Amino acid sequence: MKKSLLSVALCVMTLLIGISPASAQGQNKEYQETLHKMLLLSGGLATVDTMVPQIIGMMKQQSPSVSEATWNAVMEKAKQFFSDNLVKVYVPIYQKHLTLDDLKKIVAFYESPVGKKLGAVTPAITMEGMTAGQQLGMELVTLIQRELDAHGNK
Repeated sequence: MKKSLLSVALCVMTLLIGISPASAQGQNKEYQETLHKMLLLSGGLATVDTMVPQIIGMMKQQSPSVSEATWNAVMEKAKQFFSDNLVKVYVPIYQKHLTLDDLKKIVAFYESPVGKKLGAVTPAITMEGMTAGQQLGMELVTLIQRELDAHGNK
């Protein structure tokens, strides 16, 4: 009897071990898809549309002989790469702080009228905020330098 109970227990454990990774993988895929949707609706993926062209613009200056058609093709590939990998990189970060259920509720918010409005204006707010933050940072550096100078540190 002990032998058959042990055999059943081993079979159950083997099944659970076999199911867990598949279940976790399915949950991870669902989490990734939900996170992608949330980032898309929230305007978070819109950074791809601004960041990649900025990087390409800097690279164009270094390689002026490359044709515009080539740059356009490279830009599309770069946007896709960045978008796909951004979500993959974000999954473990978001999983530390938000459950799948949390993400689903956030998606529901972004699908509401006010959520859609927030998602639509987020890229502009982010860009304006970055500009304002850079300006504030420059003012802070000036203030710190003045304070250091005032204390005899030049």
